Amino acid sequence: MDERLKKTERLMKIWLLLYNNPYRFIVKDIAERCSVSARTVYRDLSAMEEELKIPLSNSDDGHRWGIQEDYHLPPIRFSVPEALSIFLAVRLMLQYSHQYDPNVEMTFLKLSLVLPETLKEQIQKTLEWMRRLTKDDQYLRVLLDLARAWVEQRRCIITYRAYEAERPLERKIEPYFIEPAATGHASYVIAYCHYAGAIRVFRIGRIEKIYVTGETYTIPTDFNANRFFSPAWGIIVEGEEQIVKLKFSPVVARLIEETVWHPSQELEKERDGSLIMTLRVMNTIELVRWIMSWGKDVEVLEPQDLRNGVISAIKEAVKVYSER
Repeated sequence: MDERLKKTERLMKIWLLLYNNPYRFIVKDIAERCSVSARTVYRDLSAMEEELKIPLSNSDDGHRWGIQEDYHLPPIRFSVPEALSIFLAVRLMLQYSHQYDPNVEMTFLKLSLVLPETLKEQIQKTLEWMRRLTKDDQYLRVLLDLARAWVEQRRCIITYRAYEAERPLERKIEPYFIEPAATGHASYVIAYCHYAGAIRVFRIGRIEKIYVTGETYTIPTDFNANRFFSPAWGIIVEGEEQIVKLKFSPVVARLIEETVWHPSQELEKERDGSLIMTLRVMNTIELVRWIMSWGKDVEVLEPQDLRNGVISAIKEAVKVYSER
């Protein structure tokens, strides 16, 4: 990255830190947050005052930095429901990744500038907790290059190791979409793969290397990620869409009713309190595992191949516990 761009991003981060947390940070704290030396931070603080005309000030002890109270940002406001959506997004990202991502921190630092004080404080606490988590630099570099290739619509060459593969393969891809998935706590890229000659889904964490080429491409106008994933239970898109019927016991019927598990779901309450769920989805391992997570409180009524798949999986599980 160009040094000037690095400095600009760093100044923005320092500015946000000081604006959100007046007189909380000493130079050492800021240096750790920005991964630079204390000397660099002092130069940045001088640049903020002299070049950007941001009025900085010290705490009474002269060690902690802040921005003068009469310095204000342009008036942007969110309604309470909008602000709540931002807060929930922060919490969801924390539950989803379980890793520290400085880009997520920066995003929500910016957004917290315009939130009500109560939510602003809670976001700060969440970000503080996120900072204690581990950081995967390799993954973040791959994700950044992949996002750049997607935004600029440039082909990239990846070294990818599929889950069942003994060794990684080199593939040329054209990224169409980047999608996070709750199952597996991972993100995926949907891309046209020149090796397969078709659209494929790649788990970003399995990309070992990436090179963004100068070759450009155009995402087909008829590609729609929402339609692409609509018949899938999760992130796996394979096979034909089927009508799936599941019977849930009265014990869990209310839990099932309380949640929209898939956009296609239809629910029908039985006289005995049980619940019939009808879905239009693909028969994938993700669906089988979700069904099995309900144990004896669910029965697959149709299709027969899905029923047989669940029966087989249950028998294999019984073997694991009966062999001891």
